[in-house]
Amino acid sequence: MWKFFGAFIGWVFLRFDGAIAGFLLGSLADVYLGSRQVSGGSTHVNLDSLLDNYPGDFNFILVSLTAAVMSSDGQATRSELDYVKDFFVKQFGVEKTKQNLLLLREALKKGIPLDHICAVAQGKMNYHSRLQLLHYLFGVAYADGHFSSAEQNILYRIATFLEISPTDFRTVGAMFGGNNSTADNRAYEILGIERNTTEEEIKKAYRQMALKYHPDKVTHLGEDVRKAAEEKFKKIQEAYEAVKKEKGFA
Repeated sequence: MWKFFGAFIGWVFLRFDGAIAGFLLGSLADVYLGSRQVSGGSTHVNLDSLLDNYPGDFNFILVSLTAAVMSSDGQATRSELDYVKDFFVKQFGVEKTKQNLLLLREALKKGIPLDHICAVAQGKMNYHSRLQLLHYLFGVAYADGHFSSAEQNILYRIATFLEISPTDFRTVGAMFGGNNSTADNRAYEILGIERNTTEEEIKKAYRQMALKYHPDKVTHLGEDVRKAAEEKFKKIQEAYEAVKKEKGFA
């Protein structure tokens, strides 16, 4: 019922795009309210019902993979939750964040079927968007200032399921100081190159990185995602300048 009501309201105010958004939000309301009736009116959210009825939405993918990272080492920390809440509020607004946190709370109690969720994401999102999603998940894991071995493992599994290349995985990890990299090697790892790479190969690697990680590639995912992409793009530029300075070329 709610999904059709949402579609109607969306059409009235925003026409076709609004109808789609209203339908998606209404679908979540249908499943959410249905799960409350089954559980006697409690605020429990049935994740299995959501997975069956609402699996293709970017928001659902985001919350599910967030829960997988947060629960990977057996505990969700306050710093991780604060990072996620801040991102959700900027990306979706306060009211949608409340819904997301209910879903996140339920997802943290259950095992997340990574292969299924990532397969949906892989089919729905282009490579640039999946890269930005991975970058966000690295941010969740690093919110407390370090990566546990369990977090590194889950991030690697997610990257594999999302079909992110090993080079890009190392690049994103290096941006957060991961991969057990040293400060001397970090700029090279961000650019996905070795220290003995030639000048021409360095310039080529930078051009490829600049194209792949350009913020315009993820504009459709929202302003906050684009801002995060800009920060990542800045790190690539800084890494390139550091390598140029060390190698002594312009």
